[in-house]
Amino acid sequence: MSYQGRGNYGRNDRNGGNDRNGRDGDNDGYSRKQMHYSPNLLSSINNAIDNQRMVSLEYDSREKGITLRDAEPMAVVYKHGKRHLVGFCHLRSEYRSFRLDRISTLRVNGAQFTRREDFDLEKIESQMDLENASRQHEEEDDYEEPEN
Repeated sequence: MSYQGRGNYGRNDRNGGNDRNGRDGDNDGYSRKQMHYSPNLLSSINNAIDNQRMVSLEYDSREKGITLRDAEPMAVVYKHGKRHLVGFCHLRSEYRSFRLDRISTLRVNGAQFTRREDFDLEKIESQMDLENASRQHEEEDDYEEPEN
């Protein structure tokens, strides 16, 4: 089972189109807009969680750009207005959260995994809260008032 993202991303134009990253495309600064994902993605993730199957995903992170990840999916959480896949990332060798609207491709592998005993969703959600607060603080520090 796999999911291939098919975002409705248009080039920025006077009609308010967005680039593929959901940004408004104005050269004076980018602002993220609400992005959507297919219900098929959520269904594929839930299937992988229920059956303890590895997933391979193509993820577009803010810091690293597009990376390929193999992960053991543990849960889907709703935090800070977005849904996230929480799982053990083999590339980083630690638990990570992946925003669903940044997953462009997801494939459920045949490889089965055993749920890790050290998985603590509350701890991971607390870490997500800290990272979000830090990111918001950085964005406030980087904000410059536009000149008239």
